[in-house]
Amino acid sequence: MNSKLSGIKIYTDGACSGNPGPGGWAAVLLFGEHEKELSGFVPDTTNNRMELLAAIKGLQALKQPCVVDLYSDSAYLVSAFNEGWLENWQRKNWKNAAKQPVANVDLWKQLLDLSNRHEVTWHKVKGHSDNVYNNRCDELAVTAIEQGQAKAKANLATGDLQEKILSDELLYAGRILELHRYSVSLVNNDLSTREVVRHSGGAAIVALTDEQEVIMVTQFRLAIANVLLELPAGKLEKDEDPLLCAQRELSEETGYQAKNWKKLGAVYPTPGYSDELIHIFLARNLHAGKQHPDDDEFLRVQKLRLTDIDSYLKSGDILDAKTVLGLTLAQRYLTEEVR
Repeated sequence: MNSKLSGIKIYTDGACSGNPGPGGWAAVLLFGEHEKELSGFVPDTTNNRMELLAAIKGLQALKQPCVVDLYSDSAYLVSAFNEGWLENWQRKNWKNAAKQPVANVDLWKQLLDLSNRHEVTWHKVKGHSDNVYNNRCDELAVTAIEQGQAKAKANLATGDLQEKILSDELLYAGRILELHRYSVSLVNNDLSTREVVRHSGGAAIVALTDEQEVIMVTQFRLAIANVLLELPAGKLEKDEDPLLCAQRELSEETGYQAKNWKKLGAVYPTPGYSDELIHIFLARNLHAGKQHPDDDEFLRVQKLRLTDIDSYLKSGDILDAKTVLGLTLAQRYLTEEVR
């Protein structure tokens, strides 16, 4: 009788910004109705190491021996188990066919130990396709890189640049933001003040139809007393997943929903006085529904052909920062995708 817990599915993915470069790994564990997401950052690594580490972390999260179906878009990982590469490497004292040391031996040995503890079936899935959990792992891994790099940059701040906060005065607490006044000590020990807007962040969506049209919205912005042409976007709720925010806002503001989501990046639009971070997503495989904006939102949906975006950007017809960045990132991503 098999005493191992069965019915476990693990999806994994790794990412690397440059190869080698800063990397991220992610795993989604599924058991019945239960889901658990894991992710992490490594400052200097390779894409292959992140793929292996994702599988290691997913298997290490299991508290008892299990029967596992593990899904990865890495042929390097899956083929090593399914095509006998690992047995050959071990038999040749961890040398490959060229009689060179096998790369990432430390991680392969961990995976072997874990596969001996668990009964693992390795599945290859197509990356960046319609597999919801593989796409989710990709998003988590990319986000881990972004957050890890941001933290690393913050940690690099030295006494040559770092300002020390001496006091924090809350001037205003509103529905969507807070305004703080800080007394700070500068690098030359002089004193100054900083006024900072604290904001929970947001998500913006480049929603692309099968006809290669981008779904946009126009709305009046009181701060500039004008109507702007923008990407659909909205504010993150406290501790909300940016992807869930993007999915909600696309549906509310335009009525569209998407089957395929890809995170393109994130941006601080005005770091001189605000900590707002906007996450940018590409949404495809759309289907239309009914627009249902908030009671105080009045928007009109507009479609722009993807081929016309450059002329809109160059003419200044699009002035919203998140929209300029989102469209630029989407164009770059789509160009690289077809190469």
